Amino acid sequence: MASQFHFFINCFLLISGGLIGVYGSPDDEIRRRRPEKLFVFGDSYADTGNLRKSLGQSWDRPYGITNPGRPAGRFSDGLILTDYLGMYFLI
Repeated sequence: MASQFHFFINCFLLISGGLIGVYGSPDDEIRRRRPEKLFVFGDSYADTGNLRKSLGQSWDRPYGITNPGRPAGRFSDGLILTDYLGMYFLI
């Protein structure tokens, strides 16, 4: 449990340090740049939907009815944390 806590703290510090480096820079060109992609490695918090159609039921209804409106290979029905992060960073 403690190692998991330390992992999340380290990830938070790494991400926030990167954002401070980009958005806290005095250079206007660097400040205007926005992230273009969000790389998400699937785990229990990020349902990336990379499961093959032949292996799972996530490509059948009712999964995905709420978002994106059709089955998308994700077991979650609706937006997840990484979707909200992408919307926040306008990705």
